[in-house]
Amino acid sequence: MVSNSIGLTFKESRIGGWLVPTIEFSEPVRAPLRVAVSGVIINQIVEGARKEQQRSWKVQVASAVKSERGAQAWSAHDEYAISLTMRFHMGSHGNMDLDVENFIKPVIDAIAAGLFCRNATDPNSIAKWGYDDSNFKTLLIHRLPNAARRADEGVAVCVSVR
Repeated sequence: MVSNSIGLTFKESRIGGWLVPTIEFSEPVRAPLRVAVSGVIINQIVEGARKEQQRSWKVQVASAVKSERGAQAWSAHDEYAISLTMRFHMGSHGNMDLDVENFIKPVIDAIAAGLFCRNATDPNSIAKWGYDDSNFKTLLIHRLPNAARRADEGVAVCVSVR
């Protein structure tokens, strides 16, 4: 665990079956939210049938985050540090080189929806993924070695708030 002068701590955390790096506030207002989501990660540049796959991926991530956050929506006015660890199964992406930044936005949109939507909101009913993520001030992206099996693709998320 390494702390710095801006109040962030860099450490390793167990999320799902993975030991991953996370950035967390040294003095959070609540325990960090940690969730792993398995599935083919869909990027932001999609057309046709892939558009529905992207929507399903966002719903899956938002649902997992909402389930972990508890009964009340978190405040978009707090400051957030988000850690994402991604593991890709290259065969699920046409065995092509991946521009990882294209896979981040759909996950961030889904995290914001899961954190900030009302308790009564079913993520399946979200039509516009425009939840305010302007206070996601610190973002750590980590890519694990590629997965040998499709079932091992997914994302580990850590959300720290102050």
